Amino acid sequence: MAMKSNKFLVVKPALLAALAIFTTACGATSNAAAEINGRKISRAELEQTITELSEAGQAPVVDGEVDGETVRSILSALVQGAATDQLLKKYDEEITQADRDEIEAKITESTDTSTYTQHLKDLIIELNAGSLALARVKAPDAKKAAEMYDKSPASLGVLCVRHLVVKTEATANEALAKFAGCAEFAALAGEFSTEPKANESGGALGGADNACITLTEYQSGFDPGFTAGALLAKPGVAYGPVKSSFGYHVIYVRPFTEVSEDISKLLATNAGVNLLTGFIATSKINVDSAYGVWNAARGGIVTS
Repeated sequence: MAMKSNKFLVVKPALLAALAIFTTACGATSNAAAEINGRKISRAELEQTITELSEAGQAPVVDGEVDGETVRSILSALVQGAATDQLLKKYDEEITQADRDEIEAKITESTDTSTYTQHLKDLIIELNAGSLALARVKAPDAKKAAEMYDKSPASLGVLCVRHLVVKTEATANEALAKFAGCAEFAALAGEFSTEPKANESGGALGGADNACITLTEYQSGFDPGFTAGALLAKPGVAYGPVKSSFGYHVIYVRPFTEVSEDISKLLATNAGVNLLTGFIATSKINVDSAYGVWNAARGGIVTS
């Protein structure tokens, strides 16, 4: 999770079931702080974790209260932990005792946990052990990757996008109309976009040696309005207008056949992490309004 003074934190219910991290499926919705794909994270677990972190000096307390941003960060970490558990099961992987032992050794070596409760220690170990298990997740083969991409490009944890940006919504709609008339999107970007050198790039957004960018990079570095639009776009279809702080965009997710090798390169280096990011972005996540709302474009809970 995003605790600056303690980089260790994530959740898996198998080890902590006795601690009631997750309510049962028939539990009252009002008792859930958040829910991902039908799995509830209880208010009791959230409140216990907040209390224990603050007592251990790992969550700032002002006037007797932990600030809302910290609470949202903790709950986001618990959601990510639940998602990690779900993804690992999907890919027939699991957190092993060896993973837990390795994380515990690292924590003992680098952090004084003498003020931590056993619950907090177990939680921190389990959440971080998930990263070791994720490293063993294999990228889907080309056929499965194509199926996932065609259904929801973001599910692979990467986005392969062209776009054009203009000053007015009317101009964006004009570009959309031309695309509907079978114009090539790269040519439209060169014709309409105010982005420098769009006539050369065709509006492509990518890295130095890759036509795609990880979803994590979009969530951390791109305008959230633009990222939200990119998450909704389908391959080979122009989507928009999408408003951002830069203007009005038309977004085009490139077909899988055009970028399959680029996707394969990105997944080869960190398949588990990218797949988890994509899994979370395309999951059904609900958050109690008392804590905020889930924002897929930012990959976490934000104020409502």
